[in-house]
Amino acid sequence: MKKLAKILLALVLAGSIAGCSGNNEPAADDGGTGSEKTSFTIWHTFTAGQEELLNTLVDEFEAANENVTIDVIGGYDYTTFESTVSDAVSNGVGPNLVFNYASFAKNFDGYDMLIPFDDYFDFDFTTLTSKGIVEEGTAFDDGKLYAVAVQTTGPVFFYNKTLYDKYDLGAPVTWDDVKNASKTIYENEGVVGLAIDSLNDFAQIMILQSHDGQYVDLENKTVLWNDEKTLEWVEWWAEGVQEGYFQLAPTTGDYNSSDLNAGAVAAYIGSSAGIPYTDLSGIECELAVARIPVIDENSKEVVVWNRSAIGFKSANNSEAQNQAVADFVAYFIEQNGRWVEEMNAYSPYYAVQEEASYQEFIAKDLALTALGEQMDDGIVTPTFDGSAQMRDELKKMMTGCADPSFDAKKALEDAATASIAAMNE
Repeated sequence: MKKLAKILLALVLAGSIAGCSGNNEPAADDGGTGSEKTSFTIWHTFTAGQEELLNTLVDEFEAANENVTIDVIGGYDYTTFESTVSDAVSNGVGPNLVFNYASFAKNFDGYDMLIPFDDYFDFDFTTLTSKGIVEEGTAFDDGKLYAVAVQTTGPVFFYNKTLYDKYDLGAPVTWDDVKNASKTIYENEGVVGLAIDSLNDFAQIMILQSHDGQYVDLENKTVLWNDEKTLEWVEWWAEGVQEGYFQLAPTTGDYNSSDLNAGAVAAYIGSSAGIPYTDLSGIECELAVARIPVIDENSKEVVVWNRSAIGFKSANNSEAQNQAVADFVAYFIEQNGRWVEEMNAYSPYYAVQEEASYQEFIAKDLALTALGEQMDDGIVTPTFDGSAQMRDELKKMMTGCADPSFDAKKALEDAATASIAAMNE
């Protein structure tokens, strides 16, 4: 199948560059070009380097498709981007393309605002990537492809190897190893052993590993984690926070990477894309990165995150514009190797994964090498009504342990009750 995907990617997507609106009738007066003129807008929150590559891809696409104009608008605040896009789209003045998680697209499910990419692609998207990514992109009421993955990242374990070596601590394999290393370093150095960037994702990992990869029962709209197995891990985390060898929030800046760089924490769990921001040279220590620890050999599940292209129809639902957006996304897939290198991410596509240049890129990146070691255990948690609220409840549960009177059992029950309510709204 991978070979077939590579052939498809090379042949059918090359055709999309040659003519963006091949499925459209020529405009009544097109100046003799034989193609209907159309334009669309991309909004984004990318950094300067990422925006530069996006603009380069846009320029290349426009050069090959003279009937299409693309307006790229950046500078949006990431923290308010989703609400800004939602308001604009709802009022018919929003972008036609954004890059975000499938869970964001789910907010528009059933409102006929999203572009169903599989209606406009002239190739079979399901042959290009994994079943899990296809399922995430089609997890909508009508089963259409509304979210096209462009990059995969996930949590990995960053740690101060110099400090670990000082106490003969190898890269932690199990969560017992993590606890032992964290306590050893804290008790001897006064340095916090572990911090975690995303506590809701950490909670999901512990649930998945202790529940055979299961998370929710979508048929009955209930959670599968309000039990003793999950309670054990909530208490495990709360004990470490209250005793001081686990940390809830960074102390030297906005991110745990800054704490690691400053020697204020010995390890942290964060996105693989964060490695450009880790540098221990200032404290004369060596950085190392390992895969996410496991309960045991049979309980190794870990979450992965897919950022996706999400298309929005214009107010008049122009078929020419929808086709142009879809064709640009197809070109984006074809150029995915360039994109994931800029984003320090893993490619979702078989064809890119087989490229020698891509494999060399992965081998040079400590975080992506660690991510690759756990990709076979990666799970994309499902997107469903109430999934965003559930993540918020899990974070609330995990941060609540800072209170000396924290009751883990009650916190778990409260999180489950609120999550089930959100699923059934």
